[in-house]
Amino acid sequence: MKRILLVTLIAVLGIQNSIAQGDGARMILWGPTGVTGVIPKWIGLNQNITPSNIFVKDADVHINAFPITAIHNFGIAGRFAQVMANAVPGNVTGTLIIPPTQDNQIPTSVSIDANGFVDGFVGFKLGLINQPALNVKEYAAYKHKTFSMTSYTRIWYPGSYDKNENLNLGSNRWTFELGLPMNIYLSKKNPKRATWLEVYPAIHLYTANTNPTTITRADKTEQLPLFSLENHLSHNFTDKLWASADLRYQYGGELKADGIKQDNQINAFAGGATVGYQIIPPLAVHLSYGTVFNNPSNIEADMFKVTIQFSYVNMKKLQ
Repeated sequence: MKRILLVTLIAVLGIQNSIAQGDGARMILWGPTGVTGVIPKWIGLNQNITPSNIFVKDADVHINAFPITAIHNFGIAGRFAQVMANAVPGNVTGTLIIPPTQDNQIPTSVSIDANGFVDGFVGFKLGLINQPALNVKEYAAYKHKTFSMTSYTRIWYPGSYDKNENLNLGSNRWTFELGLPMNIYLSKKNPKRATWLEVYPAIHLYTANTNPTTITRADKTEQLPLFSLENHLSHNFTDKLWASADLRYQYGGELKADGIKQDNQINAFAGGATVGYQIIPPLAVHLSYGTVFNNPSNIEADMFKVTIQFSYVNMKKLQ
């Protein structure tokens, strides 16, 4: 019974590294201190998995989300550091199919249409290996080491939620993400045509939802840990234009209702491509597409994403 009814509960939207997009190319590279930035995005998703990474087998959801992230780079004990905060207004429409129950022998199609705020996050990065704290001028002259590594911690906070709704934009739980982004620099012979390989393994840990949607008839739902591995190989073709090939794997994240597993574990590869252009020094735009292509879990997901980067640094302090 709980497996059947849980389909409505798990249609939540958190933009927590959607199956086809992750953080995105050149979003986990380290950078110079003193930089403050704002990164708005539009993400369009068509899929049967929520952006909070809960798989809904019979769902058909169409998501428009507008994450806005503010970041600031600084130094701690001579190491690169970054703090960030994120908020995500969004909308989701579509349908869910509720299988037959003892009380209703006919499958039921439920239309969904919700607006509000999805799960957002606060985060912190700290350079661990070969990522010194450098200002803009020092960073521009720095000879990058082949390998560098960061620690990356994010805490995802719940968005909009009402237990009496069939669909919620927030997950009514907290998520703790722990990762070790690795940057591999492949351009020592020609630094003006930078080539980067970004590799980001992470584990996502979830608190329980102790007030799940009424229709589930469950007192508590829990999600098992989820492992993700995000990869981007990018290259500068000109001083302003770059492109990347993107790959992401996710495994785990099965949901339990009152201790009963829901048979919705994620096991999927997704990939795509990104093109980026530096319009002027403080402004850049990225266009991305992603899709699932190796799919033991029968996940369906397609993504389009537009990212805009605004950055500011007080150059007068460097005179």
